[in-house]
Amino acid sequence: MLDRLIDRFAVVLVAVAAMLWGTDALFRAPLLTHLSSNRLQQSVQLVFMEHLILVIACLPLLWRARRELRRLNATQWWSIAAIGVGASALATVLFTISFGYGHFIETLLLQKAQPLFAILLATIWLRERISSQAVVWVPIALIGAYLIVIPDPLHPEQAWADFSVLAGLFALAAAALWGSATVFGRFALANVRFTTLTALRFTFGLPALAIVLLLVGGLAGFTQYRPSDLPLYLGLALLPGGLGLLLYYRGLASTPASLATLAELAFPITGVLVNLYLVTPRQSITSWQVAGIVILWVALAALDYANARKPARLQPEPVPA
Repeated sequence: MLDRLIDRFAVVLVAVAAMLWGTDALFRAPLLTHLSSNRLQQSVQLVFMEHLILVIACLPLLWRARRELRRLNATQWWSIAAIGVGASALATVLFTISFGYGHFIETLLLQKAQPLFAILLATIWLRERISSQAVVWVPIALIGAYLIVIPDPLHPEQAWADFSVLAGLFALAAAALWGSATVFGRFALANVRFTTLTALRFTFGLPALAIVLLLVGGLAGFTQYRPSDLPLYLGLALLPGGLGLLLYYRGLASTPASLATLAELAFPITGVLVNLYLVTPRQSITSWQVAGIVILWVALAALDYANARKPARLQPEPVPA
């Protein structure tokens, strides 16, 4: 009964997960000031510690799924590896580097290119087709997201006046990797539980991050952490990281990848609010942004309705006792 109810509101679940991701600036911004002065090294250091905490937390999930993992074929293992190394590790590092330039809202805006990559790959690889109803609401959702991250849409050049080109390229690269991970995750969920995929994502990402950190910072890169920052690392890893991805993959199991990536447009709702009032205070939200939030949620509700008419969720085969 509960699974059927979750299936019905799967798109909303993906949107809620995306809103949780939008809170990570609350933890990420202060941590960036406590690590190496080298932008690449500090980004890798932060994401490495985030993954280390998550892997430790996910060990019971991997032990529980040990029989389930034996059924995965080579293509599915490659998909999961691409999610872990590409989206969980590399994309998060790229996003953190872009974030480190200090133009938080512009970085959030460029994440909205993610659906373009995901929809294209889902159409080519998974052979998904967006329903005619969803096609109508796609541009409306994009308009809502745009209004949220651009305080004055009549003068957008003000938001981009001193935004670094390099920061923009890093943000776009992260969006491409996250968009592809949505499709790979949808493919992998045909044979693994959402809890297992979440644990595997972090587990594959951790060694990749360790290698990168060793290359850019040497052994000293692993020693520049402060015990007093542990609450921030725990908050970053367990809230937008762990809980957000658990909700996301459960929703993705019942949602076509092409619709799930549109639901992720809810990300800037909390992302902008957190940045405006908690990370870079003394700013205010405009009427355009309020309108964007309303428009985006109306579009997400319409996408949820379109998703309810899709086939039942992907369900892993029973695992032998």
